[in-house]
Amino acid sequence: MIKSTLKYSILCGIFLVGLFFISINFGSNPLLDFRHFIFDLGVFFLFTFFAGKEFKDFRNDGYLHFWQGISIGFIVLIPATIIFSLIFYVIFETNTELIDGYKEGARTFLLDRKEIFLKEFSQNQLDEQLAAVDNITTTQLLFSTFWKKIGAGFLITPVVSIILRKKPK
Repeated sequence: MIKSTLKYSILCGIFLVGLFFISINFGSNPLLDFRHFIFDLGVFFLFTFFAGKEFKDFRNDGYLHFWQGISIGFIVLIPATIIFSLIFYVIFETNTELIDGYKEGARTFLLDRKEIFLKEFSQNQLDEQLAAVDNITTTQLLFSTFWKKIGAGFLITPVVSIILRKKPK
């Protein structure tokens, strides 16, 4: 199960990196844009589905138990997210324009929604948020992105497992 599923995991990790940089080239900041989370859900769904489908049809005589689907999902999810995170870290450490672009985008995001933010919170909290954006490091951004991708995968894995499961009679 692991060997056949790892190829989907590697492809998923590479696809996530490609999607990330395609989004940047189209002018969207994938670290700030919620639509990118939807794309992550779709990518994890596709790769987990095809990995589970291959295992079910070609290696397990047409049967897939829920626990096998969950295992396959985690085997796709975790290495793919690690691959994405490592490439993300190397690229952000070598190209400081990307972290500066994130900081600028985050500040703009907060300032554009200043009135909404101030209805719920105080000016001091807004100032603290802006200071936190200015002080963010690549490592902090990496962990934030890592956990968002893990969360997306955890949402999708049970869905794919339920869709593909088939119990023996």
